[in-house]
Amino acid sequence: MNIRNVSIASLLAFTTLSGLPLVAEEKADVPAYEYGMPLDIARVIRIEEPKSRVCEVVRAKMTYVNSQGVTERVSFLKQSEVCVLQ
Repeated sequence: MNIRNVSIASLLAFTTLSGLPLVAEEKADVPAYEYGMPLDIARVIRIEEPKSRVCEVVRAKMTYVNSQGVTERVSFLKQSEVCVLQ
């Protein structure tokens, strides 16, 4: 086997393996709220948002229980907690 075949095989293996985490991240991603989207929220469990040192818009993730008792998640845009403290 020559160096060209080894290089091509290595490149294909690297490309295949490097794409796997991206596919896993996409499937685990939380759906984004869109204006007018119906939400059935009976109880909010938690709201997570990235830490920020400046007042800015961040993407938060809300975990909630709907009226049927099913736990769901949705992401939405909001002002960071720093904005409230100012």
